[in-house]
Amino acid sequence: MGGAHIRVWRGEPGRLTVVISDPGAGKYEEAFAWLRTEYPHDTVELFHHHPGDWIAMAFYAALTVAEDGSVTKTRISGDALAQRLVPSLCATEDPEDNSGGYGGP
Repeated sequence: MGGAHIRVWRGEPGRLTVVISDPGAGKYEEAFAWLRTEYPHDTVELFHHHPGDWIAMAFYAALTVAEDGSVTKTRISGDALAQRLVPSLCATEDPEDNSGGYGGP
């Protein structure tokens, strides 16, 4: 989807955890629109995954969407996200992530 990889986990009925990998310059609109269409009645917890490259190290961030549509990224430990999703996080590794493990510090 526009260069982004979207991974979705349903932890319990009506609740999703979504990791959007590398949407390109923080452009989440297409991914958010797809999520609203595919999962209109679910509560979605959003995360960003930036695969490491020669410019920047890999990282994860929690995403918060404001009423005006702006997105705030708050970096989090990859360990914190992995604790919620393991083993499914490692089992659905981002194909563009060339870093070790689950792709983040």
